[in-house]
Amino acid sequence: MQKLEKKDKTLTAGKPSADLSLPAGLYPVAIHIGNPDDITIRALETLRKCDAVVCEERRDGIRFLKSIGVEKPLFFLNEHSKPDEIKQLLEDLLVMQDKAIALISDAGTPCFADPGAALVQLCHEYQVAVYPVPGASSLMAALMASGLDAKRWLYYGFLSAKTEERIAELKQLKDMPRYDIVFLEAPYRLKSLLDDMIAILGKRRKVRFFYKLTQANQSIFIGNLLELSNSTALYPKGEFILILEHESRY
Repeated sequence: MQKLEKKDKTLTAGKPSADLSLPAGLYPVAIHIGNPDDITIRALETLRKCDAVVCEERRDGIRFLKSIGVEKPLFFLNEHSKPDEIKQLLEDLLVMQDKAIALISDAGTPCFADPGAALVQLCHEYQVAVYPVPGASSLMAALMASGLDAKRWLYYGFLSAKTEERIAELKQLKDMPRYDIVFLEAPYRLKSLLDDMIAILGKRRKVRFFYKLTQANQSIFIGNLLELSNSTALYPKGEFILILEHESRY
């Protein structure tokens, strides 16, 4: 195995892959977020031409690739991957010279609140070329469907899973009235999230809620926190995005 050494910061293009179809390097590829037709032509071509795929979970990765008629060697990177394991993965990618490696998440755009970002960072440090293949993003889909002008907004992502820390974070955000704030959260934590938001921000605080976007049973809600809590009480678990509107809008 070749020795792994950091290179200078100048970004360079990778060598062409063995079949000359893709330059060698890492390809973060956005896949669909719900509707299978959301995936781009370039994403499909990249996954068909690449030499291997890095995904989060074996079962999900195999199922997705099978759905698009692709069979590739799989590597795995998820929230349980340790730094030395990610570095080993990079070493494996470097050993496979003249190869093009795709990186996907379970859905949507990889490396966004996603463990794949650590691999991309290592690629930059060790001069492995990175070629983003953009496409479907639940964040962009929510902003598109929100009706907000999106001139000034903050992506907060995930609040702490611990109640005390989450409440402390919400208290800090309460004093940011000029920004719409975008939150992601695990599907099973919707009720606790809304309960804490109501307690700290008030039941009348305006929100926009996006559930299972692009799927046949997608739902978009515009109203206040209490109304949202009542409306979603019987929702089955599903991916969602919540936008907390800034108070100075009204």
